[in-house]
Amino acid sequence: MDGSDVPVGSYQAAVRDLNNLQTNYQIIQQIKASGGRLNQYSIPEFAAFVEKIGHKVSDLDKLNIIHITGTKGKGSTCAFVNSILTQLSQQHHKARPLKIGLFTSPHLIQVRERIQINGQPISQSSFARYFYETYDRLKSPDPPLRKVSDESPDMPMYFRFLTLMAFHTFLREQVDVAIMEVGVGGEFDSTNVIQSPVVCGIASIGLDHMNSLGSTISEIAWHKAGIIKPHVPVFSVEQHPDALQVVRKRAEDKQAPLQVVSPWKSADLGIPGNHQQVNAALAAALCREWALRTNNYPADKDESWISQGLQLARWPGRSQTFVSPRSSQLSWHVDGAHTTESITACARWFSNIPHKTHCILLFNAAHNRDASTLLTTLNEQLNCSFVLAVFCPNINASRADSVNFTVHNDAQLGPQHDAALAWKQLTGSPTVVLPSINEAVAHIEATAQSLHSPVHVLATGSLHLVGGVLDIAKGSI
Repeated sequence: MDGSDVPVGSYQAAVRDLNNLQTNYQIIQQIKASGGRLNQYSIPEFAAFVEKIGHKVSDLDKLNIIHITGTKGKGSTCAFVNSILTQLSQQHHKARPLKIGLFTSPHLIQVRERIQINGQPISQSSFARYFYETYDRLKSPDPPLRKVSDESPDMPMYFRFLTLMAFHTFLREQVDVAIMEVGVGGEFDSTNVIQSPVVCGIASIGLDHMNSLGSTISEIAWHKAGIIKPHVPVFSVEQHPDALQVVRKRAEDKQAPLQVVSPWKSADLGIPGNHQQVNAALAAALCREWALRTNNYPADKDESWISQGLQLARWPGRSQTFVSPRSSQLSWHVDGAHTTESITACARWFSNIPHKTHCILLFNAAHNRDASTLLTTLNEQLNCSFVLAVFCPNINASRADSVNFTVHNDAQLGPQHDAALAWKQLTGSPTVVLPSINEAVAHIEATAQSLHSPVHVLATGSLHLVGGVLDIAKGSI
């Protein structure tokens, strides 16, 4: 779809115009080429964009923000926080329920999933309205954009635009709380334009985005801890000692009280996986602190809203299982793991699923990830063999806004062929490379039908891949 025939001002037109913005991939290449010099302008430039669309940066303080970063687990933590605050609202704010905003990335199927209110993606019409309110103000010559440097862009890139649009949406909707997930890092991330969040959270820090955040866990931790604000409470999960040392130092420098939480004791969580206990504990601490600091903590001091929120939390695409609507013999197990740590957790989760007979792997490595390392980790941690492994790029031919605009896909499928070869050398099992998720799902369904026995598919390596599977194989998230 080239977008030339979509209605003006519609959701489809908004998706088209959004997709034409400069991509994350391009900006990352520019930052690398500048030796990181462009990073120093990122927050001032984003503040100028906030002003350009008619807001003051200080207006964001009205959103009572919970700001969350980390390498893995920050999305799940956001989902737990959203669910806990929903329970707080339902149990203790019946007269005037809380209006809860949630901004996360990436999306699984439709881009509007990134901006949610009260647990639901904003509607297509709302997305289009707030998109063009933001887009048209940025395009307008009046008032002029305040330029931070000669290299400052006239329009924010894809992710930064969506961050800006999320802030605009939440301000227009007058949410009582905005749960904001960091995109990459923290120090220079566009969400870090926030000056006075209510509370900050740091999920598990690991080695990821090393081309832009640093080659050691200490360097990466410095970026993550960049969301810490003066005198604002910050909670962290247990970290690698080197990472925690950096977090502590940055918190001390800003006189921000830091507390390290222990894993949640109960395994009764709505998001599966033992690794979710650390995310659950972080979410519980963040919500308790938010409620206390905003005078929303229940007068009776009953905290059942926390445990119930953890039990009722849902986060599509993470440790999720569903049966194919076309065959009761075919079970899909999807997890957007894309780091060695999260792949390890994914493998352990899949290994604990009982009564597996025939298993099929569907895999694509997220951009800039070492597929060979991820597959080696996966193979080492699994207790089952696969009758087939399918590799494909993150292309869902059904939807324009399901494409990952942070990367450039190789038309020759080079990365997928390399991954297939690596898996073949590791396991000796049959492999196949296909050009889209649609064809991969069809091939797996046909293979499963021919086996005449229960089949379990593990789809992992990329959230975009998992989103396509949920769209095509399940029909929803």
